[in-house]
Amino acid sequence: MRDADLDLDPDLDLDLDLDLLAYIDALPKVELHVHLEGSIVPALALRLAQRRKIQLPGLGPEGAGSVEDLRRAYRFRSFRDFIAIYVGLSRCLDQAEDFCEAVLGIAEGLAAQNVRRAEMTFTPMTHVHQGVDADAMLDGLAEGRRLALERHGVDFAWVFDVVRSFPDQAAPTLALALRARERDGSVIALGVGGPEGPDYPIDALAPVFAEAKAAGLRSVPHAGEQDGPASVRANLERLQADRIGHGVRAIEDPALVAELRERAIPLEVCPTSNVALGVYPSLADHPLPQLLDAGLAVTLASDDPPLFGTTLVDEYRRCAATYGWDKAQLLAIAQAGVEHSFLDADRKRALLAEQAAI
Repeated sequence: MRDADLDLDPDLDLDLDLDLLAYIDALPKVELHVHLEGSIVPALALRLAQRRKIQLPGLGPEGAGSVEDLRRAYRFRSFRDFIAIYVGLSRCLDQAEDFCEAVLGIAEGLAAQNVRRAEMTFTPMTHVHQGVDADAMLDGLAEGRRLALERHGVDFAWVFDVVRSFPDQAAPTLALALRARERDGSVIALGVGGPEGPDYPIDALAPVFAEAKAAGLRSVPHAGEQDGPASVRANLERLQADRIGHGVRAIEDPALVAELRERAIPLEVCPTSNVALGVYPSLADHPLPQLLDAGLAVTLASDDPPLFGTTLVDEYRRCAATYGWDKAQLLAIAQAGVEHSFLDADRKRALLAEQAAI
């Protein structure tokens, strides 16, 4: 599943000049498509696994093993391996302190990349279904979010996510989202992820998403990744999508491309993820340049960064190297992240001005 092009050294020597690399590092960034559970780096995963005695892939019973063992397991070779790691990481989050520590660990990594805002996807019912106390989970998220801003200057907002194959979890997910929003205003949207295609219709989700929209939440479904343009169109129509997670296969339908452009629906594009999961054979084959040329609203994101051997900075570097982006294009894609975030107008203006001053 992984493309050889992704097996890069840690320094990502992509033949970019030092000035461009420095510019990428210095740009204030916004991350709009990233999963909490899939953002736990191996060192943090090992601590959590050993604390909760979870046997993650690559580790022995009760989490016995090393960070290097986990690093090897993170380099999955099949979608089944990817799911096994992802589910294992979810099982490591049990008490409030685990959720708080996970958020803080992720915030530290984002701050090192000059990421100021992360609209992070989180799947609460996965944890509740495993027996996690919902109040403890929400407490941990809230405390982690507070400390992330205080210690690292990273502002988190949550997209509470429904797994498409478990539509019965949509209503309780919305209930948790509204509870969390009432606490600290942290939940901004309802999302949907998981397997995509005709076997996983979204009709049953539509009433819940309509209720979420009526309550002031946004709709941010994954679509157009594993399935084609019909999935994007269905999520636009039935889930009233405000942004589309991935959406890259919309390029296969010119009429849909025109509709996305006319309605200014942003796409959260995750190039490395799309290659790692076999949607496209390489970055050179990815339609990101065509999406931009078509005038679509596009943001750059990392999805599940440690599992795909990437970071948001790496996405900028790889795209600059593959597509020949200069500072103007890098600034444009960074500013698109701000413009299509759910930040208020004043914070958008301030961050856009800071980006332009780099």
